[in-house]
Amino acid sequence: MTTEEIIRLAFELGTAVAESDEVDRLKALQMKLNQDSSAYDLLMRYQEAKMKLDNKYHDGLLVTKAEEDHLRILEQQLTANSLINELIQAQESFNNLMQAVYFAMNQAISSSAGGCSSGCESCGGGCS
Repeated sequence: MTTEEIIRLAFELGTAVAESDEVDRLKALQMKLNQDSSAYDLLMRYQEAKMKLDNKYHDGLLVTKAEEDHLRILEQQLTANSLINELIQAQESFNNLMQAVYFAMNQAISSSAGGCSSGCESCGGGCS
């Protein structure tokens, strides 16, 4: 198989992923989040506080209990927000899809016989 054929197939795979239910749901929830100013602001405040703490930890600086408590409160508020929870679940579904795609590709690459190396049950697919 030529490089061009492989790239064409990769593009087709990318198109199929882009048209998946997982991507549709994720995009819809991202748009919904952008329209919900309180949920969006909460998420931005959390990300900013988390980044500040991560940077302090990385730089070896002291992180105060008040800073840790502030982040913990923001995390609790995130967990209490149903839209953000839906978005997190949609992101996890998309991540699971991508992990399955990478796993299948890895199985195909590492398999010398063109199928699953230890039988179809090992990857959950149907051998051809």
